[in-house]
Amino acid sequence: MKRWMKWLAAVIIAFSLVLPDFAKAATFAETEEVFRHVLESHLSKPQESQLVQGALQHIRDMAEKEKNMRLAVRAQDDTLADLRTRIQEWKRLGGWDDSVINGWAIEGMLASLDDPHTTFFTEQDLLFFQSSVENQFVGFGFRLRIQEGSFIIREIVPESPASASPLQRGDRIVEVDGESLADKTLEEAYLYLRGEEGSESLLKVYRPSEDRYLEVKLQRALMTLPEAVGEMFDRGGIGYIRLETFGSDAVYQMQDALNAFSKSGTPLTGLVLDVRDNGGGYLSAARDIAGLFMEEGILMYTTNRNGVEVETWVRNGRDIGVPVRILVNGGSASASELLSGALRDHGIAELVGTTTYGKGSAQQVLLLSGGDALKLTLNEYFTPKRTVVNHVGLKPDLMVEDDGAQVVAALRSLGIRSWEISDRDGDTVINGIPFPTVHPVFREGVDGLEVRAAVLAELIGAADIGLLEYVRLAPYLEANPSLQLQNKNGEITLSYTSK
Repeated sequence: MKRWMKWLAAVIIAFSLVLPDFAKAATFAETEEVFRHVLESHLSKPQESQLVQGALQHIRDMAEKEKNMRLAVRAQDDTLADLRTRIQEWKRLGGWDDSVINGWAIEGMLASLDDPHTTFFTEQDLLFFQSSVENQFVGFGFRLRIQEGSFIIREIVPESPASASPLQRGDRIVEVDGESLADKTLEEAYLYLRGEEGSESLLKVYRPSEDRYLEVKLQRALMTLPEAVGEMFDRGGIGYIRLETFGSDAVYQMQDALNAFSKSGTPLTGLVLDVRDNGGGYLSAARDIAGLFMEEGILMYTTNRNGVEVETWVRNGRDIGVPVRILVNGGSASASELLSGALRDHGIAELVGTTTYGKGSAQQVLLLSGGDALKLTLNEYFTPKRTVVNHVGLKPDLMVEDDGAQVVAALRSLGIRSWEISDRDGDTVINGIPFPTVHPVFREGVDGLEVRAAVLAELIGAADIGLLEYVRLAPYLEANPSLQLQNKNGEITLSYTSK
């Protein structure tokens, strides 16, 4: 049984949501609590005047927006007492209630930090946040990735509202209820997509394959998905585990997957761990999962605002005993980066994919007296070899852009030389395991069947075609007898055995 509130007392490393609405009444007592927590503990060491001016300027801006009211912010207002006085004065002038004007004050203080991971949570926001880390969420049933500024559907959850709609993998979400997602971060996009169970939104999407826009109305539903899922590739004794989040059940589900490998009858010779688009979760989960790969060692170094360094160790773990490849991309953030960096620095794993998100900071969730909460950045973390992660990310050992090619590259680096690759129900199937990819492996071209160039390049080592999107398959079949095209039960399969 999950201990739902245990995490509140622990430092967490999480993919953060910037949540600007304040649904519950917030008194000045909470504003003062937020002020003192941030002033005394935030990693950036903000000045009192910075927080006060940030709060007042934001109230001024919102007053002008909401009521066309012009409020003057005085430069000499730089203390908490000044903030309290001005809030009381402006509240009377504008006729706002406590929840509105104090909400604006808190929002302005936090905005002055330029730290999207320090966040005020109402009680409802807190439940949303916790549910997202536990992979339980209310939503439409698709997973997104951000690519060149576009929000692309990378996976549609079975038996979800999205699966019963016209949406397809590869569609780009352009607007939500008329609000454009242009220039938004992934965190900001989730703000527009979240909502209560049963609520509806109108999505405008662009479908590149058909060069057209379409509108889809969807209703949100409650879904709970596994945090970790594992299976064996058909060839070579390689295990695969997809880790979706670092929630309270992640380590147990990881352990179950590893136990299933050992009971399969096929000796495990290598492991592919997939943390692509995994935005993070609890520090304790990352530490416990690291203990499934290593007996003992430093997980990370953290420094606080005063430069005090603390070591976090993994102890009483076990050596996984096989080479590991970790699939990463720009959506791999925070706890994903922490685990990946630690396993690489200890020589356990190599990273395959693209540069990670770059969130190398740790937060603590603090309960406020009114029942709301503050998620506050306290530390910056570094890998065991003191690699900087924050705002930089981790560069993979094998840089591979294409989703399917990343899997091929990881398996090749683990010694796999025999392949079967196909498309099935919108997935790319590689040696028996389906992967949700934005682009299919095969498509019909003007001159016959074409294959995804990046996948073929990684498969046969043809680096010269790696920058193309698709290439005609026939010439490569003629030139390479080990490359064969088969039709298995109506499914086109590309087989290859390298020397």
